[in-house]
Amino acid sequence: MSTASLDKVVDEVVQEALAAVERMLDEAQSEANRIIDRAADEVSRELSSLKEAGEAAIAASRQRIISTAEIQAKNMAIAAVEEEISKTFDMVMGRLEKMASEDSFEYELKRLLDEAVELVGRDMIVSSNEKGLELLRKILSKSSYGVEVRLSEKPIKTVGGLEARSADGQIIFDNTLEARLERIKPQLRNELARMILRKD
Repeated sequence: MSTASLDKVVDEVVQEALAAVERMLDEAQSEANRIIDRAADEVSRELSSLKEAGEAAIAASRQRIISTAEIQAKNMAIAAVEEEISKTFDMVMGRLEKMASEDSFEYELKRLLDEAVELVGRDMIVSSNEKGLELLRKILSKSSYGVEVRLSEKPIKTVGGLEARSADGQIIFDNTLEARLERIKPQLRNELARMILRKD
């Protein structure tokens, strides 16, 4: 499996998520409009009772109610986006887990190992899940590195990928698929935030 196919899967899921978020934002916008309409009715009722208090009090009360309604609408949109991000990452993880269980994942695992060797830069111990350890044995039998790379005896709990630890334990590099996905979450959140701001 190539990096391009892994990126393609993530891109497809992110696009699906963005479409879902767009739908949720439209629903949130409709709900926000209903909230604002109800707030406008409430403003009208309050205005009639506050007429004798003067124009300044009426304007302040109106602004307070509308601001509260806008804050409620924004909070609903944020909650919808967070829920969709969570669903998206669950979906991506499911797809990655399926890909990592196939023999074709060997190419991607070698790339992850190459990154780990480069980053750790010294003798190291590599851990993975059972399938990953099996593939890593094949990779190490065909490849050589300028450092000693040993495999851990015990598999770790991961969907796929690997964890590398320097032999002296001073450097740990988590290159599991879960860790890699965690590292791109802020990027996705920023993209969704930009989308929301453009919509406003």
